[in-house]
Amino acid sequence: MQRILIVSVSWIGDVIMSMPAVQALREALPDARLCLLAKPGMAALWKLHAAPDAVLLQERGCAGIARTIRRIRAEHPDTAYILPHSFRSAFLPFLAGVKTRVGAAGHSRDWMLTRRMQEPPDVAAGHQVGEYYHLFGLDRPERVPAPVLSIPDEAAVTIGARVAACDAPRIGFIPGAARGPSKQWPKAHFIELGTRLCRETGGSIILMGSVAEQALCRDIREGMQGAVTDFSGSTTLGEWAALLAACDVVVANDSGGMHLASAVGTPVVALYGTTDPAKTGPLGTRHTILQNSPLRARDVARDAREARRCLAAIPPSQVCEAVQAALRA
Repeated sequence: MQRILIVSVSWIGDVIMSMPAVQALREALPDARLCLLAKPGMAALWKLHAAPDAVLLQERGCAGIARTIRRIRAEHPDTAYILPHSFRSAFLPFLAGVKTRVGAAGHSRDWMLTRRMQEPPDVAAGHQVGEYYHLFGLDRPERVPAPVLSIPDEAAVTIGARVAACDAPRIGFIPGAARGPSKQWPKAHFIELGTRLCRETGGSIILMGSVAEQALCRDIREGMQGAVTDFSGSTTLGEWAALLAACDVVVANDSGGMHLASAVGTPVVALYGTTDPAKTGPLGTRHTILQNSPLRARDVARDAREARRCLAAIPPSQVCEAVQAALRA
């Protein structure tokens, strides 16, 4: 049996964008054993996906690294595909003695890789999802399939009970973004949009976010007029996926939540500042991207003035029209 270790990327959006290639690798090697090595938060996400046979926990600190290496060795992988570009992600399979180690060249780690991959121009210029197909040595299909996630039954039941009192249509708001202000549509815009949508649709707003985003969600809830329920900081990752699936449409910044909403099949209205949706846009076809910027870049500083200006230039009225169009579709 071929035994393969895949070192996972470390952000929700990146994990979602890597899943179609992992699915393709599973289809290409149906008899292989695929193990994902992931940090705790991302391990929970990979456990919603059917492709891996096992999900190994990657820990930090000297003792955690030692435990991680023992977990890798216990699987006896003959090949490791290293999705992140970091030094540490290559260091762990190297220390574990995995015979074949495949990853992107550079980042002071070439000496730890047995196969160094250079991206051809068409891959580098395309959507990020193509990078993972290339790393696995697979051709990217013309139409990339959506990730296949399985929401735990317990999470679906729990969320179903919690949203039972929320009037339809249920409109999800994800006002935060781990990358910071450069990817966050203004709070005042969310307040105006939520008030208008409640009035015009008769539905309810469901706020979502991490513990760190609870203050932002509280301000939006308190500023809005209409039916609004705040779930921020109160769901597991599986419950968050179930909550997104329970929404009729989701409004989100360019964030991990945007990608997760798309992955569970919910229509998404995605708000972009200066990042490039051609590189990191949501997968699938049930999304609308709104952007008011002549700039397109893969990366952006955490608090870039131009990015904030471009986001603020997307008016709530335009987003409201997009949400209502998604509800009618």
